[in-house]
Amino acid sequence: MTEIKICGLKTLEDIKMINRLKPDYVGFVFAGAKRKISFEQAAEMKKYLLPEIKSVGVFVNEAPGRVVFAAESGIIDLIQLHGDEDADYIRSLKSQTDKPLIKAVRVRCAEEIAEAEKLPCDYLLLDSWQAGEYGGSGKTFPWKMIPELTKPYFLAGGLNVENIPEALKLCSPLAVDISSAAETDGRKDEEKVRALIEAVREAG
Repeated sequence: MTEIKICGLKTLEDIKMINRLKPDYVGFVFAGAKRKISFEQAAEMKKYLLPEIKSVGVFVNEAPGRVVFAAESGIIDLIQLHGDEDADYIRSLKSQTDKPLIKAVRVRCAEEIAEAEKLPCDYLLLDSWQAGEYGGSGKTFPWKMIPELTKPYFLAGGLNVENIPEALKLCSPLAVDISSAAETDGRKDEEKVRALIEAVREAG
C-alpha cells in the first residue's frame, strides 16, 4: 500500500484534521516563506499529533546543528533535505542522529536520480525542477524518467486526485508527498485532503 505524506502543516487545526484522516506522514517546513513554521510551532503541533503519524522536518541548506536539534528534541521523526546538501553533509548528520533521512532530488533527468541513489540517505524524494525554487511548485515532471531504483522513494510534484492513479500505475513509490493540491487559498482543506487520501488508497 502506497503511503501518504501531507506536507506544509501550519496550525493546530491542521493537526486535528490530520488526526481524523490519518495519513502516514506530515511535513513541517522549516525553510522558504510560504509554509515555513518555527521549531516552537512544530513542537506544539507535534504534541497533539497521533503517535502513529510520523512528522518530517523539511530543511533547505540548514546549519547541521539545527537539523540535529529538531531531530533529537523529538520535534520530528524523519529529516528531509530539500536543498543542495551533499554526501558529506548527510554523513555528518547521520553521525549525530539516527533519525531516517530523506534527500530530495529536483528531477531534470534520469541520470540525476541514479546519482542521487548513491547518496548515504535512507530515502529519496523525487520532485519537479523549477528554476529558483527548492520545491512546493505544484508542477509534475515526466514520471517515465524515473529509472529502476533499489532505494525507496517519495514521489512529489503536482500530484492531485486526477493524476494519482496514473502516477501510481507508472511508478512504485514508497509514498506520495502532497502539499499544493491539499490547499485552498493557502490553507489545508479537509475535503481535499480526504479526497487525496482516498485516491491514493484506491489506486495503490
